[in-house]
Formats: sequence, structure tokens, C-alpha cells
Amino acid sequence: MKRFFLALVFCFGIVVGFAQDEKSAIEFTNEGNDALRAKDYAKALQLYDQALGKWGDAPKDTALVYHMAVCAYQIKNFDRAITLFDEAVKLNYKKETAMLYKANSYKSLKKDEEYVKTLEEALAMSPDDSKLKGMLAKVYLIDANVFFTSGAKILKEAAADVAANKYKTTDEPYKQAEQKAKGEFKQALPIIEKALVYEPENATAKQLKAACEQYVKG
Repeated sequence: MKRFFLALVFCFGIVVGFAQDEKSAIEFTNEGNDALRAKDYAKALQLYDQALGKWGDAPKDTALVYHMAVCAYQIKNFDRAITLFDEAVKLNYKKETAMLYKANSYKSLKKDEEYVKTLEEALAMSPDDSKLKGMLAKVYLIDANVFFTSGAKILKEAAADVAANKYKTTDEPYKQAEQKAKGEFKQALPIIEKALVYEPENATAKQLKAACEQYVKG
């Protein structure tokens, strides 16, 4: 009797495995969609991969590719996400959103040049997209602020030396510090201009530009 029961279990396992093999691409896709809705991204991606394994030579489901990319992004598999978002763009499916995800994938990988390049490519696709313009403006403002902060620090340290009676503002060390600070502010200005190209009314960019110009002309 025990052997008979084990044989039944063994046969049941074969049937279940066979049933899994017999699932169609659509069935795997639907199960993947359910997992995606449940925010089980790893499971969803696994099911979508199984769906693709059953796809054959038929054209890929564009939504499937995009959903796979989103899942890869959510589980922080950014390299694969980038590849899949590229494919979604080529398939002309939600390409604006796909480009944003792709850009953020590069950002997560700390690949700053690729991040900016992707944002610029996305803006070329959607030249009136204010979100993209804002993201690019922010990139350049961060870069400009590095130079501005450096210049401000130089002046602050020089002022502290003057307060400590190490030298006067008319002395050569202070004048050298001023020139060095001005060099930093000058480097910031063209970068701020790039930010203003994307967001002409950006208040932070305007304030930063005014401060740099004041120091440079002062």
C-alpha cells in the first residue's frame, strides 16, 4: 500500500510538471501580470521570462517587454532594466517613460554621463517636457554649485585670516585668495547658463548666477 501511495505521489509530480511545461506564453504572461499587480517584481520577472521562452518566432508583446523592464528596475537589476527599456523604446512602447526609467537606472549606477545623455535624448523625443527640462537643469545646477561653494569657501577662509589679524584685505595673500575665488565663480557661470537654457525662470539658477557675477565683477 505504501509503495502504491508513493507511486501515486510520483505520478502526480510528473503530471504537475507536465502541466507547467504545457502552459502557454499567454498564461505565463497573465500570471506575471498578477504578480506585477501584487508588486512581487522578482516573481513577475521570472514568469515573464518563462513567457518569452514560449514565445517562439512571433513578434514580442511590447507591453511584456516594458513590464519586464519595470520589474528589473524595481529589483535593482539596473543593467538589465536599461537593456529592456532600450528595447521598449525601439518597439515604440511608452518610450518617454521608458527613457526616464533608463536615465534613473544610470543614475542609480552612478553613471553620470550616461544619465545626462539619456535625459537629453529623452528631451529630443519630447522637447516640451517640463519634467525633463527640470531634471537637466538640476544636474547643471549641482555641478555649478560645486564651483560656487569652492569659491565661497576660499573667501570665507581669507576673511577668517583677516579677522585673526594674519593679514589685511590690502595685502597680497588676500588679493590672491580673491583671484582664486573669482576663478571658481567664473567656472560656475557657463554651467549655470546651461541650466537656464532648460529652465529660464529657475529661481535658484538666477540667484546663483547673480551671486557669481557679483563676486566676479567685485
